[in-house]
Formats: sequence, structure tokens, C-alpha cells
Amino acid sequence: MHKFVILFVAISYSIVSYSSAPTIDDYLDRAEPDMYDQYIYGLEGGLEWAQEFTFSRHSLDFFCKPNDLILSAVKLRIMIDKEINENLSFYSKYGDAPLIGLALRNAYISEFPCN
Repeated sequence: MHKFVILFVAISYSIVSYSSAPTIDDYLDRAEPDMYDQYIYGLEGGLEWAQEFTFSRHSLDFFCKPNDLILSAVKLRIMIDKEINENLSFYSKYGDAPLIGLALRNAYISEFPCN
């Protein structure tokens, strides 16, 4: 499990088209709704890669998104927003941290459980 955390943190700190990864406060205070869409798509790609890697190495799924499902940026933002709002005390406490990737991962686990 420790490897998953390290991999996820590395993905979260990846830089797409910004000088640094946006923080929770940056994301919530964005000037335009689609401001971080490329970054979010990068996080989604990283999550899906991590899922495939984890399954191939350990036969373990941490979310079960249908393979043929393609999510729009709007849907990804809705999922992230829902995760942040449902756990606002946590995300507010770490508002200056780049935890959008964590929010997306948690949203994926909630939206696509493996039960």
C-alpha cells in the first residue's frame, strides 16, 4: 500500500501547464470553471495507469470504473467538487496543499466501488 501512496503523490505533484500543481484553494478560487481541465485530465490518466499497474503487479483494484467509460472534464470536476464538499473540513485544513489528485482518487473510489 505504501507504494500506492508514493505513486499517487508523485502523480499529484506532476506539472501539466502550470508553474506548480494547483492547491485546493487555487482550485476552489479559480477564475474560470475549466481553468484546470488539462491538469485534471493528467491526474485521471495517472490514476488509470496506476490502476492498471497495481492490478498487473498485485491483482488489486482500488476502483472499478468501466473500461469503455470516458468522462468529460465537466463530470470529473463534478466528482472532485462533490468529494471536496463532502469532506470540506479535511480539504479546508489542507487548502494550501496540492490535493486535487487525492480528491479525484477518492471520488473515483466512491463513484466506482469494487463491490
